[in-house]
Formats: sequence, structure tokens, C-alpha cells
Amino acid sequence: MSALASGYVFMFANILIQFALTPFYLRYLGAQQFGVFMMLLSLINFASIGIGWKSGGLMRILGECWANNNYKGFRNTYIVGKYLFSLYAVVLVAIVLGGWWAGYKMEIIDEPLSSNIWLAGVYFILLYESATERLAFIGINRQATGSQLELLRVLVFVLLIWALLPYIQDLVAVWIAMMVALVMQRIASGIYWSKHVSRTGWGPCQSEMKPVLKRLAGRQGAGYASYAALLLVLQVDTMIVGFLGGPEAAGQFVLLWKIPETIGLLLWKIPATVEPRVIALDSQSKGGLVKLLFSRGRSWFMLLVVGASVLYLILGQWLAELWVGDQAPTERWMYLAGSLALFFNAIARWPMSFAFALIRLKPLVRVAGIEAAGKLILTVLLFPHFGIASPLMAIILIHVVYVTFAYQRIMMTYPPKTVPREG
Repeated sequence: MSALASGYVFMFANILIQFALTPFYLRYLGAQQFGVFMMLLSLINFASIGIGWKSGGLMRILGECWANNNYKGFRNTYIVGKYLFSLYAVVLVAIVLGGWWAGYKMEIIDEPLSSNIWLAGVYFILLYESATERLAFIGINRQATGSQLELLRVLVFVLLIWALLPYIQDLVAVWIAMMVALVMQRIASGIYWSKHVSRTGWGPCQSEMKPVLKRLAGRQGAGYASYAALLLVLQVDTMIVGFLGGPEAAGQFVLLWKIPETIGLLLWKIPATVEPRVIALDSQSKGGLVKLLFSRGRSWFMLLVVGASVLYLILGQWLAELWVGDQAPTERWMYLAGSLALFFNAIARWPMSFAFALIRLKPLVRVAGIEAAGKLILTVLLFPHFGIASPLMAIILIHVVYVTFAYQRIMMTYPPKTVPREG
């Protein structure tokens, strides 16, 4: 319960700050720069498509090592994560910057490398260098401590942004504030892990780390890679709307979807908090307790999702207008679409979290693949008719036709006769 409570404290603080900053961004950056910023954040999230698979794999291995008091294995996994995440970030940023520079020289790209592109690249490297520290808190179910450090980062960021943006009035101020806050969190989390598990962090590569790499690169790693890529495709709505309708359309979509998306994140925190417990039970071959936890929790979670969706349907437009005034979308039907999209997205998270924690990757990837492809195609096809609400309509249609029931069916075959350790 402490993990869930602390997680919600952090989420509420983060949400309040995000909502408070949006009018602030619009005031000092304008609609154009705000839309560009939202698209850049979406691109940064999408960039993890090449490495996001390691998050689930490392979290699972760290959790198994901790549950079985294998601190040497925990330390080795931690070090492997540092190398893999950091190397990926550096290589990807070098490729993007080099490609951008070459494109500009060959007159393929009109804009030269700007300070915003450079700063986004540095932020991306810092974000991934510190990824293992954050994953370790989740893997060993010390999410309360991790949430406290995340809260520190958010508070530092908001203080810096309030101080810098009115004077600089450019995205440069936002990137600087994000990086300084992230570095402070990284220092604090590094000190924590060095104190509790000696010699964590950067260390020499050793032959005994090969099993970790082998596991991540095998069938299980491929499953995590596929699932992570599909999750990212499912979360690039802002980027797709921006490509279809321009930066201002992307900004309008954020204003429409931000509130129900935030409610969804609050709901998703519940199954996410349960994942470390599921990993521990499964690693100790307690499948019966896993099924009991799944069935009992699903009923309560369903009631919460229904209540939250109905509440947003009633108050959604009023909340949006209270938040951004006349810039809020005015079409009432869009808020109905947001309520239904919230409902379907949220109820899928309970079986998804259990299947992910149990390495039920093959069926999970199959369903997520159909969901991602269907949503992408429908968004493009529906955009001329529904505009910025087309991703929401796509969510509703694909879930009604297939996805909702398909995710629930994944857990019907657990536990299998032999529990595989490979996905």
C-alpha cells in the first residue's frame, strides 16, 4: 500500500504541475512552440522503440534476483543495464544529429541544427543513463522511495521553469530545467543504491554478466522488444495528429486528451504497482496466488474504471474550460469519445500488467500488435471526418471489435503446465 500511496502522491503532484504549466507554456511559448514541444516529447518517447524492451527484461531479472537474495546477480544486472541504456542513447543521438546536419548540407532539410535539437539530444542521453536506477526501485518493489526521488525531480523542474521561462521565453529554458532536475534525481538515486547494494552503478564488464545479456537477447528479449515497440506505437497519438494536421492540431489534441489520459494514468498505477508482487510470486512458483490476486483485483479495478469514466463524461468539458478557457475544444461529442476511450484503455491494463509480469509475451504481443495496427490505420482513415478526435474514435472501435476481450483471455491459460522462462 505504501508503494501505491507514494506513487499517487507523486502522480498527483506531477499532474497538478503539468496542468498548471500548460497555460504558462501557452502564454510564453505560444501555440506554435507549445505544439512543437509536445511533438518533440512524443518523438523522445518514440525513440525508446529500439531499447524499451530492456526495461521489462531488466525489471524482471532485478526483481527475481532480489526476491532470491541474489545480490551479486542484482549488481551484475544493474551494471549491464547502465551500459546498454547509455550506449543506445549516445549512438541514437549521434545518428540523428549527424543525419540532420547532412540533410541540411544537402538541402534536404530546411532548418539547421538548432539549440533545441542539441538540448533534446543531451536530455535524451541523461534520461537513459539514469534509467537503471529508476527500474531497480520498481523491480524490488521499493516504489515509494523511487516516487520520492521522482517528486524531487518534478519540484526542482517547476521551480526552474517558473524562474527561467518568463525571461527567456523559448524552449531552451524548458530543456535546461528538465536536465538540471534529472541530474539531481540521478545523483540522489545513485547515492541510494551505492549505500544499499555496494558497487552498483558503473563497473567493469565481466564474463559472469553474459547470462544476463543472453537472456535479454534471446526469445524473452525479443518478446520484450516487440511488446515495448507496440506500446510506443499505441502512445504516439500526439505525433500522428501533428503529422496529419500540423503542430497546432497536435496542441489541440493534447488539450482534449490530457485530462482523460491523466485519469487513465492514475488508474494504471494500480496494476503497475502490483507487478513486482506478481513477479515475486511467479518466481516462487505460487501460480494459485497469482490467479487469486488477478481475479479479485479485476473486479474492484473494473468498478473504479467505470466510475472514473462516468465522472469524466459529466465533468470533462467543464474541467477543460476551467483549465485553458476558450482554447478548450467546444464539441461535446469529443468528451463522450474521451470518456469511452478512457474506459477501454483502462480496463485493458489489468490483464496487460499481469501478462507482462508473468512473461506471457507471445499472446501479449499478438493482441497488442493487432491493437496498434488497427488504431494506426483507423486514425489515418478517420482523421478527415473526426479531426483531432480520430485517435479516440480509433481506440473505441478497435477495443469494441477485438482488443478488450482478447486481453482478458490471455490470463485464462495461466498457469500453464510448465511455466517457461522464455517469452
